[in-house]
Amino acid sequence: MDPHHLDELIRKYADDTATPEEIQELLDWYRSIHSVEIIEWPATHPAEKEELKQRMLQRLPLPRIQHRPWLRVAASLILIAGAWLIWQSLRPHETAWLSVHNPSGKIQHIRLPDSSQVWLNAESSLRYTQEFHKQRELFLEGEAYFDVTEDKAHPFTVHAGELTTTVLGTGFDIKSFPADSQNAVTVIRGKVEVAHNRKVLDQLTAARQLQWDNHSRTSQTLSVDTNQVLGWQQGQLLFKGQTMEEIAGALGRWYNVHFIFKDTAMRRCRYYINFKNTTPLKDLLNTMSLLNGMSFTIDAKNHLVTLSGKGCQ
Repeated sequence: MDPHHLDELIRKYADDTATPEEIQELLDWYRSIHSVEIIEWPATHPAEKEELKQRMLQRLPLPRIQHRPWLRVAASLILIAGAWLIWQSLRPHETAWLSVHNPSGKIQHIRLPDSSQVWLNAESSLRYTQEFHKQRELFLEGEAYFDVTEDKAHPFTVHAGELTTTVLGTGFDIKSFPADSQNAVTVIRGKVEVAHNRKVLDQLTAARQLQWDNHSRTSQTLSVDTNQVLGWQQGQLLFKGQTMEEIAGALGRWYNVHFIFKDTAMRRCRYYINFKNTTPLKDLLNTMSLLNGMSFTIDAKNHLVTLSGKGCQ
């Protein structure tokens, strides 16, 4: 750049009379003569920023303007503005997240940017980045079934509670509700790896389920009926030996109610029964009450269900 023109630009910048185009020209000149690659950035500590400023000042062609104080001031201002532009261009951008929350009483189908599909159960949430195609990583709270598109270059990872599940291409179910005492990862087809704090717990194949106990912080793997595991996805409320306490959790999420056990013995009752998820709650509880003399009251206004009875052996 012509020295006289440069002096004029700096003078205008110092006088606050430079146009946006002239300011941009000045900053472009600065960046053209100083390599951005040598600058260690972003600096997070004030001392580091000051050190950066001094290093950049030493690289400015100041000898010809050292007798013009106002030019030195303007050059410093340019330096600060230039550093800011460099920082903006080099600093890591904040990650933008997309969140999906599925309320009670419904199942939501989601197609991810990589064409993988997710079925989200009631009272469940899913979170993933807008740049999902670059890093296939999700965070789940609740229950979901995943049908994953294979992409060997980009493993598919789901964080749920304390467990991390990684796959390449498969179909699997994760159940991880905060209030439950146990989380589970079930493979429908393919193969997944389940880890806790980066320690691999197991590699699961079809019809295998890893159960994680949130109290003892231990896991076990067993064979399961995948039809039962995915019953919720097909519109069924399936209970194969679960306790009434476990069933109350599932019904509470689906019907948006909270269960109160007037008689704690009712918590231990186990049921082998199934319903369509469109069954009215009152009809469902009436059927269950015929099996062991359970009685109930429904407070629709406050979304409360009170259970009482002698319980089960």
